[in-house]
Amino acid sequence: MSKIEKKGNEATVIPQADVVAAEVQNFRTELLNLVNNGIFQIKVDLEKVEMIDSSGIGVFISAQNSLKKQNGSLKVVNVSADILKMFRIMRLDKHFEVTGK
Repeated sequence: MSKIEKKGNEATVIPQADVVAAEVQNFRTELLNLVNNGIFQIKVDLEKVEMIDSSGIGVFISAQNSLKKQNGSLKVVNVSADILKMFRIMRLDKHFEVTGK
């Protein structure tokens, strides 16, 4: 589960656990529910996340694609050094904004 803070058409999503296969379905559902409810500016705060696996990466890509269709945006903030390095190696920072801690 994630903590979600909404303000107008923007939301901040704060996952409370790692974004890995065992947790990814809930995270995906939370993001899609926001988009389906007209929230097209989403910031994901990874302050409490230490690990993201390939399933988690897929959620970020899927969310970005959904938001792009609505002229929205995805920002990922408070990313640990290791996750930031992975995002950059995979060039995900070219598709959505990613900032470290």
